[in-house]
Amino acid sequence: MDKSSFNSLRNEYVNVQSKLLACDHKAEVSQATAPSGEPTEAATFARRLVSTAKELFESEKLRQQTDLTVILDGRKVPCHRFVFVARSDCWSVNNLAKVSTLEFEGLPYDTGHTLLKWVYTDEVDVKLGDWVILDLMHAAKRFKLHQLIQSQFAFYGQSHYRRCERLLIANLNVNNCVKFYKCAMDLNAENLLETTSHYIVSLLNNIPRESFDQLNDSTLHSLLESRFKFPLHAAISLRREDVVRLCVNEHSDRLSSRLAEPNEKGETPLQMALESRQDSIAQCLVDSGADVNSKTVHGVPLIIEFLKKGDYKSCNFLTANATSLDCVDPTDLRSGLHILAAAKCLSSEQACYEDLASYRDLVRRFLAGDVPINSVDKEHNTPLHLAILNRNAVFFSSIVKLSSLNFDMLNERGLPALWYALECPNGDFTFAEELIKRGANFNSIRPTTAVSQLGSSVPGDTLLSMCVKHDLVSAALYLVDKGASVDVPNTEGETALYLACSSGISDLAATLLARGANPNVQRKGDNETPLLVAIRKRHYDVIDVLLKDRKEGSCRLPLLFELTDKRGDNALSLAINSSLYEVADKLISAGCSINSKSADGDLLLTKFIKEDNSAACLYLIEHGCELNEKSANYAAPLIHAVERHLPMVVEALCKAGVDTTTTNDDGESALWIALYLQMEDVASILVKNGMDVDAWVPGPSGCLQTLLHKAIDENNQNAACFLIQSGCNVNALRRENAYGEGRAEAMERQTPLHMAVAWGLSDVVAALIYYGADLNAQDSDGKTPLHVAIINQHLEISERLLQSVHVDMMVRDKAGMTPFAWAVQAKANRMCDLILKRNPQVALHVDSKGYNVLHNAIVNEDYDLFCFLLSVNVDVNVRTQDGDRFSALHVACKGGNELIVRNLRCVSAIRSPGFKLLAGSRINDTNSSKQTALHVAAQFDHAEICSILLANDIDASMIDSERNNGLPQAKHMINRFLKPPHNVFSSSRRCAIRGYGLLHLLGMHSKDNASDILDVIMKLVPEYPVDMLDPDGNTLLLLAYMHGNFALCMGAIKNDACVGITNRQGVSIFNYPSPSPKLLHHLLGIVVFCFLARLTFAAFVDQLIVEPKWAEGDNCTECGAKFGITTRKHHCRHCGRLLCTKCSEHFMPIVKYDLTKSVRVCDVCFDVLKQYAG
Repeated sequence: MDKSSFNSLRNEYVNVQSKLLACDHKAEVSQATAPSGEPTEAATFARRLVSTAKELFESEKLRQQTDLTVILDGRKVPCHRFVFVARSDCWSVNNLAKVSTLEFEGLPYDTGHTLLKWVYTDEVDVKLGDWVILDLMHAAKRFKLHQLIQSQFAFYGQSHYRRCERLLIANLNVNNCVKFYKCAMDLNAENLLETTSHYIVSLLNNIPRESFDQLNDSTLHSLLESRFKFPLHAAISLRREDVVRLCVNEHSDRLSSRLAEPNEKGETPLQMALESRQDSIAQCLVDSGADVNSKTVHGVPLIIEFLKKGDYKSCNFLTANATSLDCVDPTDLRSGLHILAAAKCLSSEQACYEDLASYRDLVRRFLAGDVPINSVDKEHNTPLHLAILNRNAVFFSSIVKLSSLNFDMLNERGLPALWYALECPNGDFTFAEELIKRGANFNSIRPTTAVSQLGSSVPGDTLLSMCVKHDLVSAALYLVDKGASVDVPNTEGETALYLACSSGISDLAATLLARGANPNVQRKGDNETPLLVAIRKRHYDVIDVLLKDRKEGSCRLPLLFELTDKRGDNALSLAINSSLYEVADKLISAGCSINSKSADGDLLLTKFIKEDNSAACLYLIEHGCELNEKSANYAAPLIHAVERHLPMVVEALCKAGVDTTTTNDDGESALWIALYLQMEDVASILVKNGMDVDAWVPGPSGCLQTLLHKAIDENNQNAACFLIQSGCNVNALRRENAYGEGRAEAMERQTPLHMAVAWGLSDVVAALIYYGADLNAQDSDGKTPLHVAIINQHLEISERLLQSVHVDMMVRDKAGMTPFAWAVQAKANRMCDLILKRNPQVALHVDSKGYNVLHNAIVNEDYDLFCFLLSVNVDVNVRTQDGDRFSALHVACKGGNELIVRNLRCVSAIRSPGFKLLAGSRINDTNSSKQTALHVAAQFDHAEICSILLANDIDASMIDSERNNGLPQAKHMINRFLKPPHNVFSSSRRCAIRGYGLLHLLGMHSKDNASDILDVIMKLVPEYPVDMLDPDGNTLLLLAYMHGNFALCMGAIKNDACVGITNRQGVSIFNYPSPSPKLLHHLLGIVVFCFLARLTFAAFVDQLIVEPKWAEGDNCTECGAKFGITTRKHHCRHCGRLLCTKCSEHFMPIVKYDLTKSVRVCDVCFDVLKQYAG
């Protein structure tokens, strides 16, 4: 809480106290004027007395009527005796009634006036000063005015509250609390005493120590013992030796525990006394039994604790009282010597003489004691290490004189004390000089067991090496001057010279070389020498020092330029590779060879080519390095530069006269390698500098071929186009070599265009055509490039060739095939289209048998080829060029391939109810023998094809040169008509031939299989008109009956033929003279038999149970009578004939027709029905 907040709270507390006092005063008046049980008049009288007393003090007129004079500090104040008598009986006189004057001796006027005001008015000003209140309290005690001290006096058993105490408590602070406590003790003011006690305890550290001087030893001791947890510690903090002695003497039974008892801060009494420089109290404590070897709460001995704090006077006190000196700090294991050695700022200029004297005395005592001077702390530092590290000259000068001191002990970092003496920033080597003079080892080596790092230092470093690494040049030169070894390497192989060159310290490098340092030592791991590291880090001064030393020959060992690092760089290659060309010039001037080799045995030129360092290569070429020497691991520089795509290097090599005919281990030239790797810029440089684009190189089977052949053979279009554009021979042929190898390849006589076409290299083909390659050259098989393109189905290339006006499409190969023939065979639609557009006549070419490609496809039943030819719109009506003069349809019918025939003439039945024309073949075309396709199909026994042709409206009546049509020739194949499920006939009219339908022809040419043909026809066309009339009015049934074909008649009847129809001559089956009289009865009876027996014709018996169709006409079919008004028409209900009344006189039921009543039947049917009914 800040001071302003505290003051604000205090003022508020004072205001509350004044209000409380006012309330107390009112309460007292109320109690005084209205006691319990008093009548109202008495209460009023008492109140008037209090009011009158107050008025006597405040009114000047009333005060003149006095009977007593009070002398205050020489001043007279008129008063009233009865008021004084009412207040107290003790006014320093025996009888107040006998005196007229009352003197308040020793009481200041202000205090006396305040006292008189209270006597009259019972009021005290709350804003009175602390000292006035204290004087007032003493006066109240003197005159036994308890009401003044108390806030309320006891009437009728009520409790007392102290008014002045409250005023003092409200003004309590750190400056007056002790005085208030003493006053409370004197006045026996319990509330004030309690409050001030708590206040002193809580704010002891804030109360001025001098305030306690007003308390005597017993009072203060009583306060400390009663109120404090650690009274001895409090007495020490108050620096009251008298109270300390009282504390020590009072508790002799538990004195030892009290002397060793730590307070809340962990401080023992002895520790507090020493820290506060109270030596007398400390000595008192020691004399009383305090342990000088005691430890802090952290287990640290007192002397170690004071040494760490630099309190040497306290340490001297402890040592004077025989404390132990060989103790250590448990945290860092440092002894008193370590702490003294690590002390800083103890020069005479920085410390007072007293402190310095105390320090020297302590050092002397410790060194003279039993403390080991070579002991180590937690980091293995000796006191000597710490003294040098902290530049403690006082300690160093004292300890270095001891003969038992070990100068070469190493700490945890593996460092001796001498290192810290050398690590002096201002170049003062006083410590180092003293150590070396007394025998310290200046060649000390940092061990491999060092557990912590020291910057870049590594195990095995000498002091000289570490000085170089830490840029302590003066220290390094100092050690060299003292004779330190210069060639001792560390575990990484680094010597002082290497480190000096790495750090660019030229002066030190020169000094080390002068002292015989080895300039050729190599660092482990990367094999760097001092020269290499100086070049890598661009320390030009160091490089000059090394080269100068080599030229002058002053070094013990000559500088070697051939040594290489792990990367294979020697001095020259590293300088060139780092673009340090001036350094490279100096190296060459100093004797380094321009043709020196790397660790792998490669020339520097090869090495830089491998590293793609064009600038380095150019530098070497300009300085005359070897150009043609091959290395053990790489090809010649030219080949290598091409492989690495270094055009500048390639051009420089060519201009410098490199051998351009050199090849790699596979015999490949630089030009081919550049082309193979798609480095046209490099290839252009080579061609520009004279490389042969028509060089002969080994090919397949040992033949010789040009680079163009090789590029095409390897599908390298970029290379081939480059060679063509560079003017190579575009019509060169492979040839055999000198040993006769490669004859087969040479005999193939393939030009580059043949090869490019075969491989499908369109860009190469375009280039060859543009640069004049022979488009019609033929290989050993007679094939031109166009043949090859079509055979390999390279459409784009074929199109390119066909666009040229120089290509000949009529050239035949040894197989006699033109390009178009190959295109057809390959089913290359697009190619065929292109060829036909260019020359439509190529499709008409025939082979030796007179067949063109379409005919051969049909003969070979190559359906795919056939479809392809149709797709390219080949003319299907072209005749064969032989004696048969077959069309494609004839050839297909002869071969019997139904699918081909359909594709020539028809489409699938899925597209329409019947077969329709497709390919455009003329179906009625005839061959040299006037045979249609139907003749040929029937001749070669292809029934299905016959049906296909008939379905496509072929003229079945056409006759050949032997006067035969196709149908009679096909009737013996009728059984095969049972197989096809198609509809052969679309309508009776379309199937009629000059008025005769197929059924008429069937009836006229009745043979044994006629009924089977009828069954097939009716099965295919159930709605076919079986009663169709020919030009003479004959039906199938009548014609079959006339020809005596019972089976055909039976088949016609089964197919619901009308038996009563007559022809134009009036002939019917009933009146035609039959060879067998029983034939008619048998036909009519078979119907009844089928119904009764149910044994045969199960497929159509169900139709016969319905009445047959009635015949129509104008005459009776039996007698020929003409119908008229007198002659009526009748029908036989059994056979359906048209009859007159006379010819149909019989009546009978027909059960099979469900005619249970008698109906009219003709005479013949009557006999038949009667016969079968019997």
